[in-house]
Amino acid sequence: MINLTAYRAYTVATLRLTMRDRVVLFFSYLFPVIFFFGFGEGFDAAKSAGNTAQVVSMVLVLGVLGNGFFGGGIRAVVEREAGILRRFKVAPISAGPILVSSIVTGWVIYMPAVAAFFLLAHWRYHMPAPENPVSIAILLSLGIIAFRAMGLIIASVVNTMGESQVLVQLLYFPMLLLSGATIPLSTMPDWLQVVAQFLPATHLYLGLQGMLLDGESLAQNLAGAGALAVAAMTALFVSLKLFRWEKEERLRTSAKLWVAAALAPFLLLGAWQAVTLENLEKTRILERRQNRAMAWLIRSVRIVTGDGRVIDSGSVLVRQGVIESVTEGNAADADAQNAEVLDAAGRTLMPGLIDLAVVLPAGNEERIAGALKSHLYAGVTGVVAVGPQSPVSAAAVMGRLESGALLGASILAVNPSVPEARPLVFSEWLEDLAAGRQPALLSRSLAQQVSASNPRPAVVEQDAEGVGAATPFSLAGRAGLPHGPSLHRQLQLMVKSGMSPAEALFQVTGGAARALGKPVGRIAPGLDATLVLVDGNPLEDIAATERIVVVFLKGERVRRGELLNQN
Repeated sequence: MINLTAYRAYTVATLRLTMRDRVVLFFSYLFPVIFFFGFGEGFDAAKSAGNTAQVVSMVLVLGVLGNGFFGGGIRAVVEREAGILRRFKVAPISAGPILVSSIVTGWVIYMPAVAAFFLLAHWRYHMPAPENPVSIAILLSLGIIAFRAMGLIIASVVNTMGESQVLVQLLYFPMLLLSGATIPLSTMPDWLQVVAQFLPATHLYLGLQGMLLDGESLAQNLAGAGALAVAAMTALFVSLKLFRWEKEERLRTSAKLWVAAALAPFLLLGAWQAVTLENLEKTRILERRQNRAMAWLIRSVRIVTGDGRVIDSGSVLVRQGVIESVTEGNAADADAQNAEVLDAAGRTLMPGLIDLAVVLPAGNEERIAGALKSHLYAGVTGVVAVGPQSPVSAAAVMGRLESGALLGASILAVNPSVPEARPLVFSEWLEDLAAGRQPALLSRSLAQQVSASNPRPAVVEQDAEGVGAATPFSLAGRAGLPHGPSLHRQLQLMVKSGMSPAEALFQVTGGAARALGKPVGRIAPGLDATLVLVDGNPLEDIAATERIVVVFLKGERVRRGELLNQN
């Protein structure tokens, strides 16, 4: 029969002793706060709710690891080495109350620190209250119990303090470095991210990140939470079986293999992740959420709003992936706005361009993704897919684009028919092919095609039927017409045929969005911050649309060089 009185009495006594220990209080509260502000200032948390969520997740995981391995494991060894446990051997108490009281004490000591971190994050970095505090509390509780129990199993299998230090470090540092608690997972190569899936701390970190960044619930992190729960029960059972009262009692070296028993659930979970790669995709999604949460102030810039208006000099404030404000003249101070500033004097900010008809590769998700990356690289942030591509493949890619697992131009609509109108860029393309010439767009690399430093192909007058003069699409992908740059060439030919640059730009921004009935193609408060910053003034020289400086997709500053390398 379980003696609840013994459990309660020993737990209360342990809590009292722990609260008098200044070293414990320092490492439980003050030390993590130092790390919190160090990470917070280093990651510019004030300018990004996503960075704040990452900092909070990192510090919480650091605290859980320290609480378990050092607070539970090494302290238990110290008590045995000092002969403290020997005194209880003659008392009417078993190992159960001693081990359970250690876990309860660790939880009671740590949870107030968790609340303190959230309060500090709100006070210093304006982090909103989490959507699912109960799920976060349960996941953290499972983490504390699991790692505290792992610390106790280490204390049970080592014979000396030196052995405990070695074993703790062998477990602590890989989890510290590879879980995301100090080095973001997204910066690691894929193979190392797969290795990280075998570590329990990784699942705790990803769970916290998903809850803070994406509003996930405990049910959406059931695999990781279940593995933590199983590991906690296994570790507690093993530590009970191997518990020793005196340092003179020795265990065989092979007994250390019992530590693997507590890690077995994560070995199975890691093997599953190595096959499915689900968490690698989740890491990409969370990175995208974090990037899109960055606040930006683009100031002293010419703004083509996409609805026919032009602001000669103004500023656009972006927050959480959405345009917060559009102002004329001087903007408020960037520090006051807690935003990363982007000075853009002499440049023009436009909505992301929309190509109303492109022919995506048929039936191959990877090739479709490659085409969409080419469009995004060229500042074409939305397309309408026409032609015979597989609806299933297109739908799958659209889902990955929406979730953030894939970065590329958005597929705004899918239409299996091909427009009868032939855009000027396509006419030019066919004329080059018929004359036996290499099409000008193919003679340059993707990087060169969007660079004004390279000569543009000669203008070809519109065909006899006159079709395509005002066509706001390129049919990129048809007959090998390159994805992305073709729309820029179409704009140049539209202007050459008599259309004004302002009208041509409207056709591929607000006008295209109006035709689709989509809330895109404009720069206005409340809309997604999908923007293109170019050098020069495309209202005077339409070729300036090729001189791309920055592309923003839903508030994320796109690393265009990476898109080019991936493609």
